Amino acid sequence: MINPSDIDLVEFLTRWHGAPQSDVQPMSTEALWLPQPLQEWHGLASRWTKLERGGNRMVEPSKIHMDQGRFVFMKDATGDWIWTFGADDPGVVFEGIPGGNLDRVPESLTEFLKHATVIGTLMAADFRRLGDQVPDEALPSILDPMQEVGFGGWKWPDPGYRTFMSDSLLASVGPAVDPASPWLNRSGYSAVRIAGIDLASLEYLDVDTTVQWI
Repeated sequence: MINPSDIDLVEFLTRWHGAPQSDVQPMSTEALWLPQPLQEWHGLASRWTKLERGGNRMVEPSKIHMDQGRFVFMKDATGDWIWTFGADDPGVVFEGIPGGNLDRVPESLTEFLKHATVIGTLMAADFRRLGDQVPDEALPSILDPMQEVGFGGWKWPDPGYRTFMSDSLLASVGPAVDPASPWLNRSGYSAVRIAGIDLASLEYLDVDTTVQWI
């Protein structure tokens, strides 16, 4: 199991996105109230523009707003799910539906931002595949080149998602949707999203022809 504290974001981003496109852009004075980990993340985002292509959207510091007394700093692609922190304890993250009950995320803000960066990179990678109905018996060979990352976990997009990585692969694994009942999970199957640092790193997936990749 990979400890999230062992992930160096600068090294990770350089490996997956190449050399930074620019120097760190200084934060505006209006954004200096943000928690230090969030300031540092936006500093990284100013160097790697691909971070903005990852599906979930970080709110620009000048547009961070409140929901039920907490500051919304990230949303999913549709705006139907938010992540927040509070002024009294900015290291604690909450998630949920805008205007609804927000549940505490079992990750510190620092760990959360690493998690968000890994998932954003997975979603934005140039070489990736999606298997929305992967038989569970196929998972061992798919995940064998990687190690699980010990992230605390989110409830988005569904509870139970896990993250895996190696130097050349990233993957998220969660429950598959039951085609006959889209509001239920399909027993014995998983949804797998996997990205490779190049095309060749994904070729091992073609050995098992029972998995239908998109």
